[in-house]
Amino acid sequence: NAGTETMADDEEDGKTGAGAQYIKLISAEGHEFYIDRKCASASGTIKAMLEGQFSESSGEITFKEISTTILEKVIQYFYYKLRYANSQLRIPEFDVEPEIALELLMAANFLDC
Repeated sequence: NAGTETMADDEEDGKTGAGAQYIKLISAEGHEFYIDRKCASASGTIKAMLEGQFSESSGEITFKEISTTILEKVIQYFYYKLRYANSQLRIPEFDVEPEIALELLMAANFLDC
């Protein structure tokens, strides 16, 4: 049954769950993003949640105050930050649309990234 994997299947093969390679971030609207744990660790807040005794250490974190649009942009930044960490090349601009700048700044402040 290709394409019918359940969350339990994912946990068994190491994709999600405690200590897995990927974690699930859920926006205020319920949109689910699967993101590499290493990228998510660009956020001090998420890193602390995953390493601590929080219920989120299971690898699933819901952000009731962060919209899908903002969470998606934050995740793009995590990958951007990881890609250009320790880069000797010219680092390109990380584009932020003016209409989301304030909300993005508040989310980045909360997430410590």
